[in-house]
Amino acid sequence: MPDDRLTTVETATLLILLAEAVPVPNVRLTQEHRCELKKGSREKLERLKLIEVERVSGRLVLTLGEKGWAYCHTQLASGSAPSGSGAIGGALYAVLWRWGRFLAAQRLSLGEFVAVSNALAVAAARADGQTPVGPDVEERVCAAYQRLAPRAGDLVSLADLRDLVGDLASADVDAALRRLQRRRGITLVPEANQKTLDARTRAAAVVIGDQPKHSIAMGAS
Repeated sequence: MPDDRLTTVETATLLILLAEAVPVPNVRLTQEHRCELKKGSREKLERLKLIEVERVSGRLVLTLGEKGWAYCHTQLASGSAPSGSGAIGGALYAVLWRWGRFLAAQRLSLGEFVAVSNALAVAAARADGQTPVGPDVEERVCAAYQRLAPRAGDLVSLADLRDLVGDLASADVDAALRRLQRRRGITLVPEANQKTLDARTRAAAVVIGDQPKHSIAMGAS
């Protein structure tokens, strides 16, 4: 059907989900990837079974569906960008075509490539003495904030937030918080009156730029 043809934004969404290879909140598409997926396009992709959509802690979360993986595979082999996608689109499709040739030569599926590349990234981080932090940790932190905040943008104590993600290593949560504070609309702040801090609040702080931060606020999605 004519309306089943994907727009540039819809195709970009699928390619972003492919690259992320994890469930991605709709707000993150806009904030991090500058890809604003409107409601109509989101419902269209869901209807075509290219993506799966669920609501987690008040946020819409998108996952690439099986047909979405198949569609992305066809884009790797197309060799040419859709009309209207501009120079960046042309450059992207040149890279996708090269990527497709590599996978064919190595006899790797897209799923196998993602699994292998993730494993290599984790191994490299550990070899360098770093703690690998995946998007799943960041999403757990975001979900915990959504549960605690009465409204988007309200301050939430890191002590309370850590209680909801207590099964995660403290170092992983620290690293996730440092990454999140670089996102637009997310702020980590210190307690204004340091004399009121109790031991629990001090222990839950994350140090950023030599300053302990005790609370977090996330803007509306």
